[in-house]
Amino acid sequence: MFDDLPYRRELTPSDMERMRVPSRYWGSTFEKLSLDGGVSSLHTVVGKYLENLPAMWKAGGGFIFYGANGTGKSCASVVIAKEYRRRAHTVLFMEAADLKRMVIEKEHFDESETFWDRAKSVDVLCLDDFGKGIMDSTGFGASLFDELIRSRNSRKLVTIITANLSVDRWEQELELKTSTLHALKECTIPVHVVGENQRVHSAQKLVELLG
Repeated sequence: MFDDLPYRRELTPSDMERMRVPSRYWGSTFEKLSLDGGVSSLHTVVGKYLENLPAMWKAGGGFIFYGANGTGKSCASVVIAKEYRRRAHTVLFMEAADLKRMVIEKEHFDESETFWDRAKSVDVLCLDDFGKGIMDSTGFGASLFDELIRSRNSRKLVTIITANLSVDRWEQELELKTSTLHALKECTIPVHVVGENQRVHSAQKLVELLG
């Protein structure tokens, strides 16, 4: 579907490792996204995004994919991330719950850059499984997330977030700052992802391997 787009190249295992994409998602493709859900399905939404990728990049437009476990949210974020990487953009995939630890421990992405600096400056950031794991009683996690989103939004860098919790419940249940929510509204499109739990099918395949 997208083979006629310019400046694309094949990705290598080194690309996937540098993006920090978990190996489970290396094989994620547009064709594998679920067709369930009608006009708002991942297949439709991601397809439209990829068709308008240059314009979305210029606008700094990303997504918040939210919904039940196993419906393909992470796969969708990786599909988009891979397409950006094919065009030589820098990409980072990280678990949202790891953000505080990486900052506190000053964990390095490579010899010259910390994960925190990488998260703020990378062209495309996929923040996976965002929720209460990033929050704490001191407000430190919320402040980090606020700084991260506002920094990326001001530079029109693409951010894709996956979460279980409905976006309209973030302010009350996650106690996010008003500035964070305003920044998110400027740079992300919330998409409620529905469909079957694909992890059930994966578990069935494992059982079948046992005969």
